[in-house]
Amino acid sequence: MKLSMIVNPFTPRNLQWAAQVGVDEIVLTFPGLDRHAFREARRMVEAEGMKLTHLERKVPHLKMVHRLPGWEQQMEDFKSLIRLMAENEMKVLCYNWMPDEDWQRTSSEVIERGGSRVTEFNLATVGRNVTDADGQPSTPTPAAELWDNLERFLHTILPVAEEAGIQLALHPDDPPLPSLLGQERIIHSHAALQRVINLAPSTSNRLCYCVGSLHPAGENVVSGVEELAPHIAFVHARNVRGKASHFVETWHDNGEIDMPAVIRALKNHRFEGTIRPDHAPSMAGETNDTPGYEMLGRLFAAGYLRGLMQAA
Repeated sequence: MKLSMIVNPFTPRNLQWAAQVGVDEIVLTFPGLDRHAFREARRMVEAEGMKLTHLERKVPHLKMVHRLPGWEQQMEDFKSLIRLMAENEMKVLCYNWMPDEDWQRTSSEVIERGGSRVTEFNLATVGRNVTDADGQPSTPTPAAELWDNLERFLHTILPVAEEAGIQLALHPDDPPLPSLLGQERIIHSHAALQRVINLAPSTSNRLCYCVGSLHPAGENVVSGVEELAPHIAFVHARNVRGKASHFVETWHDNGEIDMPAVIRALKNHRFEGTIRPDHAPSMAGETNDTPGYEMLGRLFAAGYLRGLMQAA
């Protein structure tokens, strides 16, 4: 089990901080289909003694999810991305099938321990989103079509991923609701994740197991690790309080998820992939311009997770 991290912004100082707290591998956010950008990112990461292994966030996919005009080109671009990753010896491409493109929150100003600030999702105030998600199309896509489009995507993309030696890791919906703003959602339970694996059995068809996304859905995340362990390529660790319709994020050590038990379950099932600190509070002095992704809280989380990994 290795420790990974997204550094934000992607600067030499932040990479050095990650190396100093024991991070092994760096997760790159989508830089476009620019061969030079990949090579430069790899150079910067390796200069600090780490490896560039994963890619996630802002990978264009919304046209494929809804089968909108241009979905075929988006599919070809996804193949090009996989090949660029392989050229740079990367391992895992984390993607999602959220019909609004990415995670959503209704506030980024909830006060947590010591005056730190965290994000909240409240269905009662939905309509105002504070993350950088692109949002859903004006015409909703039924759940059955979302499944059909995902199956088409997998059967088209997986042969390319297999040839390149890249694992696709599907992230669950966040928030994990069956419907949001009139749009059905499909990846919000352990059963849905297993269905994805069954759709296209492949060494490259894997999961990103995000405990902070699945716990609010009422799933037992320790049992989920035990059930899905053979298919998990990547783990996102964040902590929360509440249910899918209303929850807040917390520090990694004081939410409702038993994080030590999660790490023990991963260890017991011989998980050999990477785990990264996901969303963390914004601390004093930070702008909170990128809620959940400021650096200081995630550096704390990296140290906390490293300690749990050693203890396990």
